[in-house]
Amino acid sequence: MNKYEMFIYKFLYFDELVRSNKGLDDIAFQEVCESLKELGPLFRKNNSVPLDVANIFIDMYSSIESSADRHPPEMREKILLAADTLAGIAREITCESTN
Repeated sequence: MNKYEMFIYKFLYFDELVRSNKGLDDIAFQEVCESLKELGPLFRKNNSVPLDVANIFIDMYSSIESSADRHPPEMREKILLAADTLAGIAREITCESTN
């Protein structure tokens, strides 16, 4: 499994947990953040973002945000913060790649 596929796998697992009654899993969240950060050098090297990863980026925040509403207020806030963090990392690594 390459780094792109690993990120997609980890993100989809994390997203599934957020949609479930479990909510935010700190370990899965850290793993998806680290996996996402590892993509930055690949984006810079290739000067592009693969379509399958770009598709995740397009829906990432809204997917997590819509799942947050299923949870009690404290968990909802943690999930929204996680969505902000992931979106921020995605913006950072894609902007670095195009500059």
